[in-house]
Amino acid sequence: MIADITGQSVKQSSAGGPEGWRASIPDDVRAKIDDLHKITPWTYLKILVLFAIWFICAAIAIQTDNLWIQVPCWLIIGFALHGMGVFMHEGAHNALFGKWWLDRPIGFLCGLTVFFPCSSYRATHMLHHKFENTDKDPDNLEANFPQEWLRSTIFYSWFLIGMPLYILQVVVLGPFRAQGWIEKLACIIEPLLVIAVAFWLYSVGMSTGSMDILLNGWIWALPFTVLIANFRGLAEHTQLHHDVPPDPLHSTRSLKSNRFISFFFNNQNHHLEHHIYPEVPWDNLSKVHALLLPVYEKHHASIADGYGLWIVDALRYGPNRTMSYKDGRAVWDTP
Repeated sequence: MIADITGQSVKQSSAGGPEGWRASIPDDVRAKIDDLHKITPWTYLKILVLFAIWFICAAIAIQTDNLWIQVPCWLIIGFALHGMGVFMHEGAHNALFGKWWLDRPIGFLCGLTVFFPCSSYRATHMLHHKFENTDKDPDNLEANFPQEWLRSTIFYSWFLIGMPLYILQVVVLGPFRAQGWIEKLACIIEPLLVIAVAFWLYSVGMSTGSMDILLNGWIWALPFTVLIANFRGLAEHTQLHHDVPPDPLHSTRSLKSNRFISFFFNNQNHHLEHHIYPEVPWDNLSKVHALLLPVYEKHHASIADGYGLWIVDALRYGPNRTMSYKDGRAVWDTP
């Protein structure tokens, strides 16, 4: 039983077991969702749009010394680079072109913009999907850190430094988590390539006197990218119900948002939809969300009514109170 902010009890709905909700999806909705698995040109051509936004803002930031102009440019570049990181995620899922020999190298190039090797990420992320919200999920904060004080420390620290530590962790553990020798080899080669590119860029910048271009057009935007990724990761994967077996509608969270956020997040604010249908391309996740709303309402799925609502609850209660949402209201487990 969980209590809402008024202290009244709210019944946690998982009627029919953790997979019972699927039976409530009408046949016509199932057919529409099947159609939404199709990849369109926009699925991958948006990468070029993000590059264009990056280069335009970089050109402005490089040409001025006015921080009132540069900082907004770095922020927008930070969002664009975050979008590139999400495209790395799509490449890891083979959800860009539907062909591994295209998705993997494109995913690597997208990940290179944020110094994140795609194969290393894939090795951990596939386990995250396979064992979602269980003790075997490598991204499960509760399972990996059972001590409440340590979990709280990591939770609040994650807002600032989470993603760099996460990248380091998946790079180190990637060869051990990857399945098959080809994947393991990729998890060794790709990080080395990322390091080589980073050193090459530094060498070129120093030898040609163009470090200002790298710094103002790229590097100073990366802290914004890190903060965005830290925030998004916590919003999607913490303060969730840990049922046994896990309930897919309460194992990750979707968050309603505006068009700006959805654009640069590549609709990954609809993260519950991504976990339920991981092969649906990013540009169709909002359509899946709309189709499943009646099901979500019936089963009280983890849908936050905005990032603002979530962050207030997150900062107030930390990771040791399980959060859910009903009719836009925050609800949590009675301690």
